[in-house]
Amino acid sequence: MKILYAAPGIPIPGTHGGSVHALELCRALARRGHEIHLAALPGVLPDDAEERKLDGVILHPLRRILPARLLEWTASRALERLAREISPDVLVERFYTFGGGGLRAAHRLGVPAALEVNSPARAYPGSLRDQLDRLTLIRPVDRWRKRQLAWADAIYGTSSRLLPEELQESSRVIVNGVDIQRFQPGPAVETTGPLRCVYVSSFRSWHGAEDLVEAVRLCCRRDARVLVTCLGRGPRWDAAREAASAAGLEKSIRFVGEVAHADVPSYLAEANVGLAPFSPSEFSALELGWFWSPIKIFEYLAAGLPVVTADLVELRELLPGQVGSFYRAGEPSGLADALAELEQDRDAVRRMSLAARQLAESRYTWDHQAADVEAVLHDAIERVANR
Repeated sequence: MKILYAAPGIPIPGTHGGSVHALELCRALARRGHEIHLAALPGVLPDDAEERKLDGVILHPLRRILPARLLEWTASRALERLAREISPDVLVERFYTFGGGGLRAAHRLGVPAALEVNSPARAYPGSLRDQLDRLTLIRPVDRWRKRQLAWADAIYGTSSRLLPEELQESSRVIVNGVDIQRFQPGPAVETTGPLRCVYVSSFRSWHGAEDLVEAVRLCCRRDARVLVTCLGRGPRWDAAREAASAAGLEKSIRFVGEVAHADVPSYLAEANVGLAPFSPSEFSALELGWFWSPIKIFEYLAAGLPVVTADLVELRELLPGQVGSFYRAGEPSGLADALAELEQDRDAVRRMSLAARQLAESRYTWDHQAADVEAVLHDAIERVANR
């Protein structure tokens, strides 16, 4: 297939989870023999990349007229010109409430279209979108969102909860994945020394950074030896650093900051455990239910890292068997208990490490996810052909 993948709201390449997902999925589709055109905001290409081409993916930079994220839909004309130029068999657009330019172009040209949904495509309490709608009688945001859903010939996403109830059964759930060639286990877990942990985060309020700092403080009080390396940066970065400094944890928590995605595997290879201390109550959208598919969890697994994360049904489903340690979300003492237990039982960490890598290989490669997406795209093409 010739596939045009439109992601007008994110830079490619980039460090954001959405940037990583879009590029890795397109790379995997290219490995499966498809011709992939990826239209997105321009990122910084590595020095060894071919011009406008990266690992078999042909890049088409989209220029944003204004920085405001309310204007992704303005890419419609550029995407329509691109679609006319390359004549794709199918178009995929990554959903944004204020996007839809790719779907509109596909609709105008009669090109089969699939919508990839990674964020809420329905109303939820406290969202900016609903606040904008309440200012008017015609509810323009909700109308535009429904128009995008109607234009899609097939829909897939990380959770059916992201969609209105009438579309949940007909959509396909496809979680994120990992490149198991790039992410590899490091040296065997040491019997002595601190338990080396890694925390990859964009430091949003629901990512539990301050809960993690408190948990490390409690571990230190119990003489549980843990050393945490924090990668990434975001809104709660300063607050987490200040909390760590106030608790005297400079030797126990290292804040590296934002790093290129290509450099993340080396940091994970140095660790024994991967941390994902989510606090769902801090994010109003999660009132819809847990719909997140955190890429870092799959990268931890591929690196052979047991995952310590919040005890949520959906996360237990992602982490079956003995690959994770769970604690009650929002309770730093529970997180501290989980870390202290692993620090004391290195044999368990080694067993979980082997199981983690096996799970990544058997279920969560980008090639697995690309095969599922491929099936959805074939359905979209067939549906249009049979009209």
